[in-house]
Amino acid sequence: MSIIITVSRQLGSRGSYIATAVAKQLGLRYLDRAILQRAAELAGFPDETMVTAFEDKEKVTGLMAQLVTALDRLPPIPTIPSASLRESYAYDEIVGLLMTQEGLSRDEALQRVQQSERRAEAAANYPELIRQVLLEYAQAGDVMLVGRGGQVVLQGLPGVLHVQIVAPKDRRIHTLMERLGLDVKEAERRIQQNDRERGRYIKHFFGRDWHDPDLYDLVINTGALSLDLAAHLICEAVHHTVNQLPG
Repeated sequence: MSIIITVSRQLGSRGSYIATAVAKQLGLRYLDRAILQRAAELAGFPDETMVTAFEDKEKVTGLMAQLVTALDRLPPIPTIPSASLRESYAYDEIVGLLMTQEGLSRDEALQRVQQSERRAEAAANYPELIRQVLLEYAQAGDVMLVGRGGQVVLQGLPGVLHVQIVAPKDRRIHTLMERLGLDVKEAERRIQQNDRERGRYIKHFFGRDWHDPDLYDLVINTGALSLDLAAHLICEAVHHTVNQLPG
């Protein structure tokens, strides 16, 4: 039977270590940033720039959002398929800057702006691309999907185990201090920022509360459980879930 696990984890909960251990024990593909790489491929831009743009999109800020904002200020692009009309109508200021600052020809500058616009359109389609990728990997099976809203997108799909890994705030702070060499203030700041970003991500793109217990089949608190025991519990839950499937 195919195994599919989604994992949502708090920063500093050591959730990634647990997910990695489970993936190794069960022989699963561990997919985190690779989800974004596949989404970039589907968008037609299989490069690191597009992956980084998607990462910025997840924060609902960043360079791509700034580009979209800048393009929004331009007049609407004409529907007439005329290169000369496009040049005169929308892009003169940006094209001029590219020509002056980067020494591009007018055609090269136009191509640069138009490609940036296509990338912005791809980023705007981020939630649908991520949905497609998560469903694609789930259909292939035997996969550990970390983050990106898998607990929402795959909700109700038979045979999928949804796991959330949490920890008390003081334990999370201690983990970051130890792992990254941070002081207490900086570790707490990063945790608060990450919690806001992950909560906003699920709410903004999927309309759900990140901590809604209905999204998860198993919630593990690593403040009370060791990593080995946490991994064991997930594996046991997987076997139970798979055994409940018909056929």
